[in-house]
Amino acid sequence: MRKMNMHTIECKYCDCKVSYMPCANFIVFCPECKREIFLECEYGYGPVTPCSIFLGEDSIGTVTANNKNEYLLKIESDNQQIKLKESYLEALHEASKIMRKILIPTTKNKDLNSFKIRKQGGSLCFFGDWFGKPWDNFHRIKNYSYQDDVLEIVFDEWERLLVFEPLGMINTDKEFSIKQAKMVKLSWYSYNNSEKELNKISYELIDGSVYKISKYGREHLERKEPYFSVLLG
Repeated sequence: MRKMNMHTIECKYCDCKVSYMPCANFIVFCPECKREIFLECEYGYGPVTPCSIFLGEDSIGTVTANNKNEYLLKIESDNQQIKLKESYLEALHEASKIMRKILIPTTKNKDLNSFKIRKQGGSLCFFGDWFGKPWDNFHRIKNYSYQDDVLEIVFDEWERLLVFEPLGMINTDKEFSIKQAKMVKLSWYSYNNSEKELNKISYELIDGSVYKISKYGREHLERKEPYFSVLLG
């Protein structure tokens, strides 16, 4: 009976298909890359706890609140209970960060609250390969975040850019670029299409060679001149 209620989501980081059991408040981690890929709660309509935390189909933790309005994270692997510093929805985010460090102890969480991308938007180019015609499109930045060595930028038409292990950033009013990245992934919904089909393209740097993966297959890109892994021109 439990299997009949299962939902499936695709991990935006590693493209793994993840099955999970939805409930009122829950967080889902990908069992492959161990990153949080989904959070849903009734915040604004009801209490945020109890909140179940899943690694795919497996329950790994629960966030509860006691009568003192203290939020607690119970970790199922060792029955450990941690008192959280935050409350309400922020407590769920805090619990998620703790679980991520438990799943992969070497995880790096960097805070970009003090960091601001100065350029509002522009045309996109990856490893010297333009998305559309050069300088023909303007993608306005809607929001961005940086966690676990992944920079995520969402644009106004819901294009989503993921940059894995970015190095060498240029951040000015006129240019935003990243000199090197291990992988770059872009997803976007078909423009002028009522069916809202999700398209994907990715670029991977392996031993100095760049490979482009799209619906047309895997392609080795010949690149002789210097280029940026990401350029927002």
